Amino acid sequence: MGVWQTLPGQNVSRILARTAGVDWVLVDCEHGNIDDAAMHEAVPAIASCGVSPIVRLPDMQGWMIKRALDSGAHGILIPLLRSAEEARKIVAAAKFPPQGQRGLGSPFAMERFNPIPTMTEYLQHANDSLLTIVQIETQEALDAVEEIAEVPGIDVLFIGPFDLGNNIGYPILDGVIRPELEQAIDRILAATTKAGKKAGFFASNRASEHKPQFWHMGLKCVHQGCGKEYSDPEEICRYHPGPPVFHEGQKGWKCCKPRVLTFNEFLEIPPCTDGKHSTTDHPPKIEKKELTTDVNPTKQSLSDKLAEAVSASVTTTNRAPLAPQPAPTAPPPPPESEDDEPSLEIPDGKTCRRKGCNATYKKGQTRSDDEKCVHHPGAPIFHEGSKGYSCCKRRVLEFDQFMKLEGCKTSPRHLFIGSGQDKGKKKEGTGSEQGGEELLETVRHDFYQTPTTVIASFFLKKIDSTRATVKFKPNALDLDLPTNEPAPKRYKAVVPLFGEIDTEKSVFKILGTKLEVSLYKADGASWPVLRSDQQRTGKILQIGRAGRV
Repeated sequence: MGVWQTLPGQNVSRILARTAGVDWVLVDCEHGNIDDAAMHEAVPAIASCGVSPIVRLPDMQGWMIKRALDSGAHGILIPLLRSAEEARKIVAAAKFPPQGQRGLGSPFAMERFNPIPTMTEYLQHANDSLLTIVQIETQEALDAVEEIAEVPGIDVLFIGPFDLGNNIGYPILDGVIRPELEQAIDRILAATTKAGKKAGFFASNRASEHKPQFWHMGLKCVHQGCGKEYSDPEEICRYHPGPPVFHEGQKGWKCCKPRVLTFNEFLEIPPCTDGKHSTTDHPPKIEKKELTTDVNPTKQSLSDKLAEAVSASVTTTNRAPLAPQPAPTAPPPPPESEDDEPSLEIPDGKTCRRKGCNATYKKGQTRSDDEKCVHHPGAPIFHEGSKGYSCCKRRVLEFDQFMKLEGCKTSPRHLFIGSGQDKGKKKEGTGSEQGGEELLETVRHDFYQTPTTVIASFFLKKIDSTRATVKFKPNALDLDLPTNEPAPKRYKAVVPLFGEIDTEKSVFKILGTKLEVSLYKADGASWPVLRSDQQRTGKILQIGRAGRV
């Protein structure tokens, strides 16, 4: 539903745009007292209220169309259309190439949307997002209405009942719509529906009383999972009342249990609730748990602690500026023999040890440097439902697809048995054992962070807390972690940290399966990685809502 603006003035525009239930305001440059300058003032005033500005032009000339759209209008309405050929010319003037001939360059158009798009985003989405509306109000347009409705780029056929009645010889007198005019309107609606387009109608009180079904023509239900066009407001609507849920690659609705992986399957989940169609209902907001009255007032909530930490980091005046750090390089993977030990026999049917290769050895086959082992040298990565390898960018959702990912590196020979040494150990005689202990070169680690602290975990079972030592340094972590297993192990390493820490406030605790350290940040900056020698992956995105116009 929308309203007409025929008088100039930004205050008039805002009053109309703030009317309850209004989705758009049409700036009437055809019959209204609004010139080009007044139109350029009305469009931003309407858009600033969160309502779409539509401009009705006095004629279908290309420069007029360009001026209206460059002002930031969300759509244009062209009066007195007479043929499908004129409709095609209107589309050409309103659309960017290759669909049309509109030029790009206005600095105002992007500012009439919220959030504000970049010029590139506006160029990419304008053809599909901006409305091109034509008025069917002449005998010539009525005769060609089926062809006009099929013109690509025409979004809405708007019925001007007064001029249409005048042009076909059955004018509206005293608010009475003649049967012949009703038949003409029905023909326009039928052509619009057949072409999959929308229809609009100028409705005064008298006209809507005479033909109340106009209020329901072309209505589309906004319920999630329905989206059906309807004319009977009492028709049963089947929809999803809850919001969509996307978690770890799975997709579904909060209101029902089915979960799927692909977006097409998500769109096909059958609705779970019966109700009535609506053009205004919005999905319910996710319920938030309220604090109970018996909560200890002396304890701060997590949100209060985060706000306090952020405030403290902003107000600190003696903090030194962060020095730019060079991009770290990825640590080399654990050493692995590139050749099979000639003295060892390769069992028949043995599969290549390299990830993603899956070649099988046949007893007695000749070995050469032309075997071409295509594999993944990196480690597998499983993150939020996606699967892939650290050595290449390809990601998939299904595990079967992950197992079939083609390798990104080619080696001359397959590796069926290697040297017989475990990759996590050094060769005998190179210091892999001391006093009967196995020295580990690496252990699995992970971390997360708050505004003030980085919490890191080093996973190693049965750490001997009586002998283990953890030393905090400003830019490093010195670890010596022996275990008390029947076959004892020891992990000794100096972990270079991404940022500087406060050694006095940093603490650690030894658990049954890991060492957990809390590193207090010296500067409050965010850490993209834990180690300074670890490769940073991905990009940092600024996400938020742009200001209103």
